[in-house]
Amino acid sequence: MAKPTGPKALTGSAQAKRMLALLLEALGGLRTTQEAAAGMGVALVRYYQLETRALQAMLAALEPRPKGRRPRTEAQCQAEQAQEKEQLARELRRYKSLCRSLQRTVGVPAAARAAPKNPKGTKGKTRRIRKASRGERVVATLRTAQEGPDKPQKRTSVTQEKGT
Repeated sequence: MAKPTGPKALTGSAQAKRMLALLLEALGGLRTTQEAAAGMGVALVRYYQLETRALQAMLAALEPRPKGRRPRTEAQCQAEQAQEKEQLARELRRYKSLCRSLQRTVGVPAAARAAPKNPKGTKGKTRRIRKASRGERVVATLRTAQEGPDKPQKRTSVTQEKGT
């Protein structure tokens, strides 16, 4: 389907369209440059500036364009990455909030919710007893809540189960 042509296809204010018509009439020889400048309401020097600018824009519009997609610049790539990073950070905050509210709803105590912190900031290389995973801690907490607070909880470690 062809794009519409003619004066209706041009976008711009009525004043800009009138100035374009006067400029084209002057370039076509229907008016003198002085008449066109007077019709636009500008000085002759300003008319020549507008004429040069309009001709430069027409010339730029008629330059051949490369086919296909234009390669993205480094700035565009960085902007896209920054936008994606911000979106992922928002999603992370949302999921953390959902996780906290789910833990509160299920009844996981705050001590079980908090991740264990190593005071030295390094991972211990040798451990005799395997720490319970987060899921195991949650299950143990839920079992305790179901059994009631008066029953003692039996804690077993991996090394005790293996018999070492």
